[in-house]
Amino acid sequence: MFRAHSDEFDRPEDYVNHSLYFEAKTFLHGLLVVEDKLSMAHGLESRVPFLDNDLVDFASRIPVRMKLRDIESVVKLNENDPGPKSARYFEKTHDGKLIFRKAMARLVPEKVREGFKQGFSAPDASWFRGDSIEYVRRTLLADDAATASILDPGTVRALLDDHFSGRVNRRLLIWSLISLESWMKAFSPTR
Repeated sequence: MFRAHSDEFDRPEDYVNHSLYFEAKTFLHGLLVVEDKLSMAHGLESRVPFLDNDLVDFASRIPVRMKLRDIESVVKLNENDPGPKSARYFEKTHDGKLIFRKAMARLVPEKVREGFKQGFSAPDASWFRGDSIEYVRRTLLADDAATASILDPGTVRALLDDHFSGRVNRRLLIWSLISLESWMKAFSPTR
C-alpha cells in the first residue's frame, strides 16, 4: 500500500493522498489499539468496519477525484480546534466517501447515506478549561513535575498561559504533556 507515494505536492490530489497516508501510518494504529483495548476491557466484542486488507489496498488505489466531489475547493481546518474535523469539513463541502455513498445508493436510505459522520471524540475542549485548569497546573507546573527534567518549565508555563488566556488553543499539546508526565512518573527509574 502507498508504494507510489511521492514527496511532491503539485496537485490537490497530492495533499489528499499525503493526508491519507499520514492518517494510516499514525492515527489509525492508535485508534485501533485504543478501540480494541477499551472494548475488551469492558467485555465488548467489537469490530472496526472496512479494514479487510484487500479492501484497504483497493481503496488506496482509487483516484482521489472518485472519492471527493470538488477536489479544487480546499477547506482548511485547524487540528487544534475541538471536536471532529471531518464533520466540519463535510458541513462545509458535503463531500467525502463519494464512491462509497454511490455504491450504497440502493441499499441505504438517503437520509443515512448522505448524513454526517459521527465519531466518538472526547470532550477535551472542556477538559482543559474552567475547573480543570487547576489540575493541569498542579500536574505540569508542580515543583516535582517529572517533565521538568526534560522540558523547560518556563516554556511549559508560557504555553499553558497562552491556552488558559484563550490566545491559542493548545488542547492537543496539553493532552500530550499530561500523558508524558503520567508516563514519566509511572516508569521513570529515578522516581
